[in-house]
This record gives sequence, C-alpha cells and structure tokens, in this order.
Amino acid sequence: MIKQFFIGILVVSGLSSCSTSSVLVNVQRPADITISQEIENVVVANRSRPSKDNLAENIVEGLFTGEGIGADRKGAEYCIDGLSSMLNSSERFTLKNVGGIELKGTGTSSFPIPLAWNEVKSICGSYDGDALLVLATFDSDSRTIVGAPVARTRKVKGIKVKELRYPATLIMNVESGWRIYDVNKERIIDENKFTEVKEFKAWGNSPQEAQLNLPSKRIAIKQSGIYAGEQYGFRISPIWIKVNRVYYTGKSDDLKLAKSYVKRGDWDAAIEIWMPLTDEVDEKISGRAAFNMALASEIKGGLDAAIDWAKKAQKLGEKKAYNYINILHRRKMDEEKLKQQLN
Repeated sequence: MIKQFFIGILVVSGLSSCSTSSVLVNVQRPADITISQEIENVVVANRSRPSKDNLAENIVEGLFTGEGIGADRKGAEYCIDGLSSMLNSSERFTLKNVGGIELKGTGTSSFPIPLAWNEVKSICGSYDGDALLVLATFDSDSRTIVGAPVARTRKVKGIKVKELRYPATLIMNVESGWRIYDVNKERIIDENKFTEVKEFKAWGNSPQEAQLNLPSKRIAIKQSGIYAGEQYGFRISPIWIKVNRVYYTGKSDDLKLAKSYVKRGDWDAAIEIWMPLTDEVDEKISGRAAFNMALASEIKGGLDAAIDWAKKAQKLGEKKAYNYINILHRRKMDEEKLKQQLN
C-alpha cells in the first residue's frame, strides 16, 4: 500500500549558518493509537445534535454562553468535514460515506449512551464499513482579549509619525468527543475527548477597531471545527510531516559540490564526496563527514547505519550528534509502530 514508509521528497530550505545547511524531510509519523489492520473501511457519523429531550437545555446553553443557538451545530458539521477530508487523503483508511450521517445525542459536552450494536451494524452494513467513527460530543466557547497598545513609527508623506496599535486576539476552544465502534468484534476501541485551541489575531488603531478586524464568529467556528476534526484524524491515522535536518557544508569546492547534489536530491553523489572525508586525520572534518553520512543513511532508509554513523561522529567530538542519535532511536520506535498500523 505504501512505496516508502518513512522518507518522502526533500526540499532544501537554505543556509542556517556559514558551515551548515538544512534540508526539510517528509517523515511518516505513526498514529497515536494503533487500530487493527482488519479495520480499513470506515464510516463517519455526527451524533452531537441534541435529541428532543436535550433540545431545551441546548438552547439555554447557547443563549447563556452567547455562542448562538446554532453555533455548535455548525461547528460539529465542520468538525466532521475536517475528519472526512483527512481520511480521504489517508493511506490507512478508506472513507465509505460522502455525506454526513446525523444521529441524535445529548447536544452537550456529555457523552451519550453507546449506540446499540444492531444500529451500528445497520449503518456499517449500508456502506460496507468495518468501523463507525462517531463525533459523540461537540462544544465550543470563545473569548476576545485586547492587549496593551504597541507604539510604532511610520512615514506619512515623508514625515515620521508615531502611533499606537492595539492587538486583539479571538481565542476559540473546541471540545470534541469521539467513539470508534468495531462492528465485527462489537466493541468500542476508542473513546476520548480532546480540546483544541485556535487563536485569531488582528490589529487596529483603537481597541474597538482591533476587535472589528478579527474574523467573524462564523468564520472562526468553521476554521476551528475543521481543525478539531483534522486533529482527531491525525491521532488515528499515520501522517506525513516535515522535519528539519542539518548537515555540514564548507568553503571547499568538494563540499560545495556535495551541497549542490543534496539540493538536487542526489544523495549517492554526495556520499561519494563525504565518505573519504570520514577517514581524515583532522577529527573536526571526519566528525562532520560522519554526521553527514548519518543523515544520508537516514534519507536512504538505513536507520541502523544512520545510528552507527552518528555514534562515530559523537566519538569524534561532534556535539550535534547526541541529539541526532536520540532522534534516530525515536524513529526506530516509530518504525515498529508503523509496521503494526500499515500493510
């Protein structure tokens, strides 16, 4: 299902100092929880809407908090959209339903009682799903903070003018509760609540103007809801992330040539330059070359070889090697998790 487990496309991000350069690497991060590989086809449902018994309580809460009666309802829909979008691009799961399935729940931050298994089987059976992912609760609140003014100077028609600028921050807190029903084994394999915080910032010439420049609550709840759904998707499915790696360059023509090869993604050519330098008498040169060889080994998928090279660099006095060794050991552990999570 996956051609490359851990390393993706490389993008050079530029010099970080006169003697080092950095490269962005796509690395696959395992999911926070490991779900059986027997579960591949999933169905998503929204159960955060209130039943008739909970409707009055939900309306009172909306009026009391000032969030609006329909704010959480829309936010929950966006949360489902965020999860669905993430699952559609996932290498781990296949999302079987396009439209959201709506079920009645508490409409509050409290979990409803679990669904009956005959209902879970009916829903999953309609879509040939192995599991039902349910947004069981959704709750949001917001607050706005106006900070102390900041003085700045700007030119107006060539004349320096001092002015005060006020920062305003809209803070959205979204709490979402999720359940995953394994239809074949008839058990709930995950039940958790998560709180996501998303901030929106704006500036103005007065506190009032700064607040007016903030996005509307409608836009804020949309973006926050989508974000919360995506975050849950990241917890249950492996994802690709960009990580920064540093390697040594130098003023010599050979090292400049090696850097040009790295920019083109030609690691074999760079290795041909770095390998002889690992035997240099000057330990500073050999240590840095060994460090570069550790990175090249990681890029080419040899984590054990990368650790060996990094240990050699450390013995030669390379200070950056210590942290890199720890990173590589964590990647080894991630590798084992990914083997359990992916075919």
